[in-house]
Amino acid sequence: MKRFFQVLLGIIALILLLLLVLPSLFKGKIEQKVTEVINDNVTATVSFDKFSLSMFRHFPNLSMGLDGLTIVNKEPFEGDTLLHVGAFSASIDLWSAISGSGININSVLLDKPQVWLKVNQDSVANWDIVPLSETEEVEEDTASAASDFAVQLELFEISDARLGFSDQTMAFSTVIDDLDFTMEGDLSQKATNLDIKTSIQKLNMEMEGTSYLKDAFVSLEAIIGADLENMIFTFQDNELLLNELGLGFEGTVGMLEEGYDLDVKLSAHETSFKTLLSMVPETYLQDFEDLTTEGSLKLEAVAKGVYVDTENLPAFNLVLNVNDGLIQYPDLPKSIEDIQIDVKVDNPGGAMDLTVTDINKFHFKLGDNPFDASLWIGTPISNATYKGSLKGIIDLASLTEAIPMDSMELGGVISADMRIDGDYEMVEKELYEEIEANGQIGMKEFFFSTPDMPDGFHISNADMQITPRFMELKTFESSFGSSDFNLQGKVENYLSYVLKDGTLSGNLNHQSRLIDTNQLMQLAGEDTTAVEEDTTGMELVLVPKNLNFVLNSNIDKLLYDKLEMTNVAGKITIVDGRVILDGLRSNMLDGSMVVSGEYNTADTLKPFVNFDMALNTIDVHKAANSFSMIDSMMPIAKRAVGTISTNLKFNSLIGADMSPVLSSIGGGGLLESKGVEISGAKVQTAMASMLNNDKYRKARAEDLNINFKLENGNVIVEPFTANLFDRQLTISGTQSLDQTMDYVIKMPVSKQELGNVAGLLGASLPSGSSDVMVNVLVGGTVKDPKLSFKLDEEFKEQAKKELEQEAKKAVEKALEDPEVKEKVDEVKEKLKKWF
Repeated sequence: MKRFFQVLLGIIALILLLLLVLPSLFKGKIEQKVTEVINDNVTATVSFDKFSLSMFRHFPNLSMGLDGLTIVNKEPFEGDTLLHVGAFSASIDLWSAISGSGININSVLLDKPQVWLKVNQDSVANWDIVPLSETEEVEEDTASAASDFAVQLELFEISDARLGFSDQTMAFSTVIDDLDFTMEGDLSQKATNLDIKTSIQKLNMEMEGTSYLKDAFVSLEAIIGADLENMIFTFQDNELLLNELGLGFEGTVGMLEEGYDLDVKLSAHETSFKTLLSMVPETYLQDFEDLTTEGSLKLEAVAKGVYVDTENLPAFNLVLNVNDGLIQYPDLPKSIEDIQIDVKVDNPGGAMDLTVTDINKFHFKLGDNPFDASLWIGTPISNATYKGSLKGIIDLASLTEAIPMDSMELGGVISADMRIDGDYEMVEKELYEEIEANGQIGMKEFFFSTPDMPDGFHISNADMQITPRFMELKTFESSFGSSDFNLQGKVENYLSYVLKDGTLSGNLNHQSRLIDTNQLMQLAGEDTTAVEEDTTGMELVLVPKNLNFVLNSNIDKLLYDKLEMTNVAGKITIVDGRVILDGLRSNMLDGSMVVSGEYNTADTLKPFVNFDMALNTIDVHKAANSFSMIDSMMPIAKRAVGTISTNLKFNSLIGADMSPVLSSIGGGGLLESKGVEISGAKVQTAMASMLNNDKYRKARAEDLNINFKLENGNVIVEPFTANLFDRQLTISGTQSLDQTMDYVIKMPVSKQELGNVAGLLGASLPSGSSDVMVNVLVGGTVKDPKLSFKLDEEFKEQAKKELEQEAKKAVEKALEDPEVKEKVDEVKEKLKKWF
């Protein structure tokens, strides 16, 4: 980051130099030259909107301005803005520019600068915009440019700045909003005093999803003695304010060719415990201003030595002590008292690995129950060594009498007694017999509820025993609304999971009398009425790859949508980014179901599902009323009475909204039925109307065997025969998931039923046939079918032959008439004469 600021100052120096040494009469050429020089020296795109030179703004000094300076990254941060400055201006001594003896800069102002610093997963920083092969040359150029400036800076000011920094390797980010900074001093002297004033209205800091600072206020007022000849800076009167925590600095900072020479002490100006509490985000500590507190605070930090990098650190230590602390809200009967904190961090100088963190004491008392914790960590880089303990009882009812919970209700007792002693290498080599990790965590009558979740979550009894190898959940009896959950089992390899991102494995047995998923979704704040129509709010759920869990589940009754399932049992495995169902079976819809398959997100770019489902003699009418998808795809099912069985294979890619990617859907299966009756479906109604016969409004089929395939989001029904309407029909076709249909029904229709439709067929019907074989073309949608009729090709050929035969017979009969026969004979005689 230091290099970034060096490069940035070098760029500014180049801009100033070029603006001054080139005649202002050639503004267009100056702009072009400035842009070329900068872009030739960085792997980024640098641009600005306009610049100006003026004698009037700071007369008799020369004023120069640069608006809209922007630096945009190239790969691997293509298109990201590194820097944007709303307006940059400087005041320069005119005579120094004319004389050529050196250019004296009097003031520099930056208005609304925005800086976004990033480190990606590959540890590449977006501010490294100078090619490594050119770094030395650029540094020489910028040094040469800077040497032409006799910096007699009297004022350096930044207003309304926004800075962001994120490091993906550490899951760390910080954002600074509304930063104002001024520095006044005479930098032309060998020694001067720098008067610095800084304020930050909002400072946010987050690491691994946890917020450590939330909208914190920061201000600094300091007088710093600056030995500019030796580059040594001495802290004089100063105060750093973090919310209400006031800190002061003593000592010196020297800038070396490589690194910094530090001899600095930091200490809290006030000894009130409340000033430390002001650093706690409001999310965790509400109504800070109304708090009554007691207790003393000691906060000191010292650094002495040379800092170069994490392998060359100065000696440093930090001490934090809180004695006899108390937190009391004015409207609540109880307090958190006897707060004792003793924290020390030490490093003798050298590598970061020599750092020792000792949380010797963390103690408080809530009601009659004490709580104690401690943790010691050494050699954090090479082989993290740790020793700690936690022991206490927290009565949540007492907690609600000491801390405001708004509309939240808490109850029950949580107890813990744990000890840990070991190191990272023991975990890595699985030397569990050398690790101490023992203890117990328990809950009794735990209860949690909110206005949105009035029935709340209840744990009547939970007991977990901890050993170095595993955590054993001996008892877990809970309920959520009317649903109950009982769990037992072991969770293994937890130390490796926590300390080195190992795989967390376990085997759990689950038993429930009732699980009502509809109620659970409502209790969790989800609008179940919108799920069927809108899934845009859903996001893809990624299954962690470092989990290896087996859940053996038994559920007496499970409610989902309008479906009731009983005797649900099976094995669910979570492993390698997959959720695998192995023979999950249940009774439902007067029949049974068995499901096997997987939900797979191992390849996060191509997640998919692959399931086999067997349904045995389920009630088709109840299925349509229970599954919204069946109702939307096949409204006809709601008008059916009977049972069906099916073996279905289904596979599909899954989109970002958890919906199947229609073009990727594949599979198929067999649908069977011993008997099913359908009446009043829209296709039947249309057919009855066109054929003018109400018998088509009701149909019963037996011994159905229908093979179908799923391809590209379409259901392809292979030809099958069915006895319907006292006739044998052959049906085939396709139906898409958007409900459009393209079916062909080959069926015999009496000429009387066909009525005036026969005229639309474009062919004459033989008089001797009682039935006409037609193809009924079913198009349109499920809710609005369109029917048309077409003569079957085989029937047309048969009809043609019958007509030809009838014509032949008519000719032969005509020849039997004597007069006709005599005329024919005369024609024959004449033909003989001609030929």
